[in-house]
Amino acid sequence: MARPSSYTPDLGNIICGRLAGGESLRSICRDPAMPVTSTVLLWVVDGKHEEFSEQYRLAREAAGYAHADRLIDIVEQIESGELSPATARVMADQLKWSAERMAPKAHTLKQDVRVSTASMSHEEALALLE
Repeated sequence: MARPSSYTPDLGNIICGRLAGGESLRSICRDPAMPVTSTVLLWVVDGKHEEFSEQYRLAREAAGYAHADRLIDIVEQIESGELSPATARVMADQLKWSAERMAPKAHTLKQDVRVSTASMSHEEALALLE
């Protein structure tokens, strides 16, 4: 069976559904029924498939949530003795990294940075901006 290379909304739905579930694009594209990775990425950026580009972006964000959920499974596997803490740490670090990149608003630590000019005059503060 030849690999599909023409975009269809149904094919886009399948790809994005699998991405949202946490599967990697490379893994999806190893499936003989799926197009190759480079084809899917071209659909994302070529400007001809705007609906797919947005669906892909949302699927990647959803994948961040799927990766975060897997962390709970890892904790349970440590508790049951299925995973060693060292193995779990490697897995958890990768899942956290992926979740932070895919859904940064939800999974990146927020930093509260405040700047105070209370100890300097208005003129000194303006001088710093020049």
